[in-house]
Amino acid sequence: MSRSCISTVALLVAVALAPPPPVFAQATKPVPAAQTEQSEFNIEQLDALLAPIALYPDELLTQLLMASTYPLQVVAAGRWLEKDENKNLKDDALAKALERETWDPSVKSLVPFPQIVAMLNENLEWTEQLSHAVATQQAAVLDSVQRLRRQAQETGSLKSGEQQRVEVRDTKIIIEPARTDVVYVPMYKPAEVYGTWPYPSYPPVYLPPPAAYYPPGYAFGAGLAFATGVAVVGRLWGWANPGWNNGNVTVNPLQYNQINVNRTQIQSNTWRAPTGTAAQLPARATAGPVGAPAKLQQLPTNAIGRNNVQVPANAVNRPRAPSQGTTPGQTRANAGTTAPTAQRPAQPPAALRPSTAQRPATAFGGTNDGNRAGQFEARGAQSRNLQQTPASQGRAAGGGLRRR
Repeated sequence: MSRSCISTVALLVAVALAPPPPVFAQATKPVPAAQTEQSEFNIEQLDALLAPIALYPDELLTQLLMASTYPLQVVAAGRWLEKDENKNLKDDALAKALERETWDPSVKSLVPFPQIVAMLNENLEWTEQLSHAVATQQAAVLDSVQRLRRQAQETGSLKSGEQQRVEVRDTKIIIEPARTDVVYVPMYKPAEVYGTWPYPSYPPVYLPPPAAYYPPGYAFGAGLAFATGVAVVGRLWGWANPGWNNGNVTVNPLQYNQINVNRTQIQSNTWRAPTGTAAQLPARATAGPVGAPAKLQQLPTNAIGRNNVQVPANAVNRPRAPSQGTTPGQTRANAGTTAPTAQRPAQPPAALRPSTAQRPATAFGGTNDGNRAGQFEARGAQSRNLQQTPASQGRAAGGGLRRR
């Protein structure tokens, strides 16, 4: 054999024995962090987070929610109130002194309520979680407040009195001060005023009132109590309200700008949470009493603000074929775990029966079985009619209807 032939054979053998070329996996696009991590609190977490303040008067609650998005300014306001020259300022003198500060109007509006400022300062983890919820889930926060109010009203804890007026307007529960010149801050233990709490994994947050502001004779677990009334500072009150029907906080731009003398003026009456460096908020929800944002779990039937679902008995307990050793009509009470006997319609051929794997594994999985049985019966009748002779086409078929 010539040398060239030997070289050719060797080359062919080498190619045949060579390993296949490597197969490179197709590059996959990285999933954004926002899609891999929960960024919003679920219903259980929101209700637990809002529980200590949901029963505040509407305007006070709104100012608190807005101010929570400026946590550093709230801390500065707390320190400002500790100074001797500021402790006793009231009315117009207080409003005038606050003009020198560059805080947001919502923070300034809380200064006449030192117990609120103290509560925010003494529970900064809760405050930061609340700020994240308000900034990213404003509509869900307002919905949570309404759920909690409905529950408190159903238990008899939320009602009108000397300090507040409670009304239902367009299905929304409104809480207003009973007087136009005084605001009373309610104090309560969430585990008591809301009745049985339906979320064991997320118990309601409880923020004990600062000791200096305990109402006289206040007893824990005694329902709603009220500290000494706070005189309204006209220039700092009555400019913000929750938009229950649209999910946005509504403000009076004119009054807002009068308070906001050292900051950018606004034109819209719809409040927006701060963004960018002005927000002073962490990019993600911080650790706190309700944990990191989590996926929504299946809520219990008696969840807060939801009526108990009335389910027809025949939608859950479907008749089953009798087992051996039972008689027609025998019940679970006298036959152990044997289901009641019932006559079942003839089963269609196996090829026409739906796979059990396709049936939803819930309590309502059999609610459409009646419709399926009717469809199968109609198909069976049609098949029998096609097999009948022409002489028998006029006879009764299916459910007694005669062909014409």
